[in-house]
This record gives sequence, C-alpha cells and structure tokens, in this order.
Amino acid sequence: MPNKRDYYEVLGVSKSASEDEIKKAFRKQAVKYHPDKDGGDETKFKEANEAYEVLGDAQKRAAYDQFGHAAGAEQAGGPGAGQGGAYNVNFNGFDFSNMAGGGGLGDIFDMFFRGGANRPRNIEVSLTIDFDEAFRGVTKELSLRIMDHKTNERKSETVKIQIPAGIDDGQGIQLGGHGEIAQNGARGDLFVHVSIRPDRRFGRQGATVISQAKVDMVDAALGTEISVETLDGRIKVKVPAGTQNGKLIRLSGRGMPVPGREQRGDQLITIEVTTPTKLSAAQRKLLEEFRDAPHRRFF
Repeated sequence: MPNKRDYYEVLGVSKSASEDEIKKAFRKQAVKYHPDKDGGDETKFKEANEAYEVLGDAQKRAAYDQFGHAAGAEQAGGPGAGQGGAYNVNFNGFDFSNMAGGGGLGDIFDMFFRGGANRPRNIEVSLTIDFDEAFRGVTKELSLRIMDHKTNERKSETVKIQIPAGIDDGQGIQLGGHGEIAQNGARGDLFVHVSIRPDRRFGRQGATVISQAKVDMVDAALGTEISVETLDGRIKVKVPAGTQNGKLIRLSGRGMPVPGREQRGDQLITIEVTTPTKLSAAQRKLLEEFRDAPHRRFF
C-alpha cells in the first residue's frame, strides 16, 4: 500500500506515544478536519480516523509496528469492533447540547461509527451534575444522536437516566441497549460518565463530606455551641473548651449516601480558631490582665 502515509505521521505523534496521547491527537484532528465545518477536509478526516482505528487498538498497533500497512486491511475495522466495543467520544468541553443539535460536531458520531456496521457498538458520553443532585439522586433526560445502520441514518433519541444518591465524581452508569444500532438490529450500550460540580460549602472524599467552621479564640478556649451547615440543613454543634486550631469534629451519618447500602458516610468539620484584629480599650485591658496573671498556663 505505497500511497498510505505512516499512521503516526498522520496523527502527528511519535511511535512511543502513549494511548492517551494518541487519543488526544485524534480528537484534535477530528475537530480540525471535520467536513461539516469551515476549512474541514473529508479526506484528511477519513485518514485520521483510519489511523486511530489502528493505533487506538493495542493489538492492531502491535501488528502495525511490526509489519506496517502490510499487517492487513482488516485493521481498518477499528478499535472496539467486537461485540460491545466502546469508543471514547468525550471531547474537552463536549456536552449533550453538541449531540442534540443537527450538524456540527454532532456529526462526528457518524464518522466514528462508520466501520463495523454489523456489530453493535457502545457510546460514551459525559454528564455534569450539581453536588446536591449527587447527594439526593436525580433523574436526567438526555438527548442523543444515534447512528442507525439499518437505515443508514442518524436519529434523535431521548433517554432518561437515574443517577443514584451518593454517586462520586468520575463514576459511570451503563444503560444497556441504548448504543448505536447495527444492520441486524442489535444495539450497543450507553455509558454515561458523571462529573460533579464543586460546592462552595463542602468538599468530599468518597462518602465523607468535609467542611470548615470559624470559632473565636475566646469561645474556643471556653467552649461554645455553633451552627454549622450540613447536607440536611443547619444544626447546632458543641465546641469543647480548649479547642485548638485545626481540630476535627466528626458528625456521624451526615455525609454522602453509600450507593447500594442504607447508610451514609460522616461529615468532618475543621475548626478554624480566629484571632481578633481590632480590640476596644476594654477588651485589650482584659487580655493584658489575663496575660500578666500569675501562674497563667496555656498548655
């Protein structure tokens, strides 16, 4: 096959490029040369797609590295061409609005899934939800563009997906039978990768929720009760006398639900002891008296 360019050259990567580098290079080429955009080039788009179908599959890449294009035209079948093989179509900044509209980047689905029409392939998409939605669980309605190889047309579908309470950032959900449609009518699956927007009130480590609370140094020394925010609303929490800066207060069962179990994680509150920057004359005098008192001990 003398007219074919080296696949590594096509994608602009070295032969030692990692799987992630190859994937990123292909995405860049796919967006740059997509024929539906101004300045697109269908020939180069197809060339990049063919290169990725080989270099994006470990076995095909190994054969290509050893034999070059002579490894066989069957390499063009593409990565994941077997039953249930998945393509990663998570572009940076790619969301469901790109897939729902006609034309534009949504048409990339056609090009990704062009080969292997007799085998149902999976689709991967990304979904971002709020922190509170991750806590309570939520049902989302997704608008998708699906390639139907029976009719050789793209079709719009609406899919409802139930996000379980307690899902963590980066976790995924699989919906069987919502992928592309093969010529024989079989369907692949839909994989939804979930991201969670950061929340100004809470951090998170698994099912453990993390927050902060400020306490005046006098209250920290004498002990007090403060109002803190939890996922269930504000509650009163006792701060013991002698509390030091950075002390952790644990609220059992106030964290995230654990999916599949009837239990919740804990909430950890980090106490920040604050020192006043402005004192009245009377306040300063009291502190000076305390400082100068005999037998004063802080520890």
